[in-house]
Amino acid sequence: MTGRETRSERLRRLGMGSPITRRDFIDGIAVSAALAASSRALAAVVPEGIRTAPQDRPDYYPPSLTGMRGSHPGSFEAAHALRDGTFRKSAARLIETGEDYDLIVVGGGISGLAAAYFYRAKAGADARILILDNHDDFGGHAKRNEFELDGKIQLINGGTLGIDSPRPYSTVAAGLLAALGIDPVALAARHADRGFYPSLGLGSGVFFDKETFGADRLVKGEISSPDFLEHAPLSEAAERDVRRLETEPIDYLPGLSPSEKKARLSRISYRDYLLDLVKVDPSVIALYQSRTHGEWGVGIDAVSALDVWPFGLPGFQGLTLDPGSAPHMGYTPAGYVDGGSYKFHFPDGNASIARLLVRSLIPQAVPGSTVEDVVTARIDYSGLDRPDHAIRIRLGSLAVSVSNSVLGDSPVAVEVVYSRMDRLYTTRAKHCVLACWNMMIPYLSPQLPQRQKEALHYLVKVPLVYTNVALSNWRAFAALGVSAIHCPGSYHSSVRLNPVTDIGSYRSPRSPDEPIVVRMVRTPCSPGLPERDQHRTGRAELLTTSFTTFEEKIRDQLGRMLGPGGFDPARDITAITVNRWPHGYAYEYNPLFDPDWPEGEAPHEVGRARFGPIAIANSDAAAAAYTDAAIDQAHRAVRELLAG
Repeated sequence: MTGRETRSERLRRLGMGSPITRRDFIDGIAVSAALAASSRALAAVVPEGIRTAPQDRPDYYPPSLTGMRGSHPGSFEAAHALRDGTFRKSAARLIETGEDYDLIVVGGGISGLAAAYFYRAKAGADARILILDNHDDFGGHAKRNEFELDGKIQLINGGTLGIDSPRPYSTVAAGLLAALGIDPVALAARHADRGFYPSLGLGSGVFFDKETFGADRLVKGEISSPDFLEHAPLSEAAERDVRRLETEPIDYLPGLSPSEKKARLSRISYRDYLLDLVKVDPSVIALYQSRTHGEWGVGIDAVSALDVWPFGLPGFQGLTLDPGSAPHMGYTPAGYVDGGSYKFHFPDGNASIARLLVRSLIPQAVPGSTVEDVVTARIDYSGLDRPDHAIRIRLGSLAVSVSNSVLGDSPVAVEVVYSRMDRLYTTRAKHCVLACWNMMIPYLSPQLPQRQKEALHYLVKVPLVYTNVALSNWRAFAALGVSAIHCPGSYHSSVRLNPVTDIGSYRSPRSPDEPIVVRMVRTPCSPGLPERDQHRTGRAELLTTSFTTFEEKIRDQLGRMLGPGGFDPARDITAITVNRWPHGYAYEYNPLFDPDWPEGEAPHEVGRARFGPIAIANSDAAAAAYTDAAIDQAHRAVRELLAG
């Protein structure tokens, strides 16, 4: 008789401790320490200043790091100390850099980089600009993960996925893409192969976990198909109701006009719609609960029924809703009902947009000249912060104070203090754009009006995790006939093979025998709480979850899901990158929990008001988690500063 598996046996079976690439998490801590030690040694013989940082080393290349990325260790601790009021007690003496700029940008994401681009375009090519970012790489949420597998580079997004928005790009945002050489329509036609996986017979599937559904089972196909329901581990009542929900055109709001139906749907969660109006068996909810995680970061208990309608979730076939969105949809994902923008996915997501912006600002640091070759360009990070360049990007530099500093007749109006490598530095400029997260701004600039600080705190960013796992092959996916899997009860709610995009010299894997990178998504939720409270608890969870816990969850989920196809987590996983974003997507207003504010009075509008020489630009300022929104806000902020 075989006894129960012990924990040590289970961990061994999963491959915990196997020799995967982890130099950047375990060894990477030592590497970071070595870099810091090297810099301290250099500081002993070089005047104390800003040229002794890790990014100045010729071998510095953060895109290839694995382990815990996103808000990685070292990028946020000083910010938390500032928030908690403990930072000043342990701060070192202030070091004057002696630097004066026309513009300092706090935040090197797409909004911050775009602000530098627009400022230079208006102020002139000689404008001196400093961009500070707390992370070890530029791009903000537009982060790139780079793996070397069997001698080939494979890329995947560690954050912002692609050029995509529920609204058409504005003239400003579209104009910036065009100036960078990006034609999304042409690029999608030439380089994206959306039909490749279907050509191999691979489609979608659902993984039912035993903790939620009573059995571990991967079922291929669409939920609405009879074959799917025959194999799904659902009760007879649940199967019957899912079939009705998915296939029958029933009007669950009889007697109401289409506009009245939309009004009613906007004030009821999709969960309550299913339970109270469609009247499904309660066990059905588990199948759909996490279907909204990828777009909203919360489950169907906290998303309105109207918002999910444009995404094809079932139950609306018989309502005869008119085309076109409801007024509140605006920039939220539900705006896709009106068509949305053009779409294109670079192999590294919108990190390529950030790279193209950096090439425009500091061409010496980014080799190449085309939108295609930037994908495989190796950035010279040591060239980002050189005193002979008009524009400089300084990484690992977290702003801790941004204040008005008018000195007599001096044109210098803003003083910025930032923390870097356990030292505090100060620098000054005529203007400043805060392109960081809204919730940090009141701590950076406590002199802001109280009403504005409260508005900046209102929008709670959506926590999320983009986990990227390198596999030695993807034969199990091919054997099981799936390329994308929804996992309604699992730790990660979705798993999919890396999209196929060939551009420039970059080539995606084509054979199941080749290594590949798999994307897994997790959004930590607390069903039943208001959305912003769910985000707060999720953020706390992410910050207290170790990489070891993530790794165990990843190995367990992939093993149970793909095991019937021959997958072995101990053998087939070769590297893991966990892109942890406790402050992820910008918050978008939710009709279930947020009031309707008069024009100009919404928190994002009050919060983004210019304060003298300080302007605010980020996706939070648009209450929209999209790249075009970040670009538009950068343009607005620069326009406000240079208007006088």
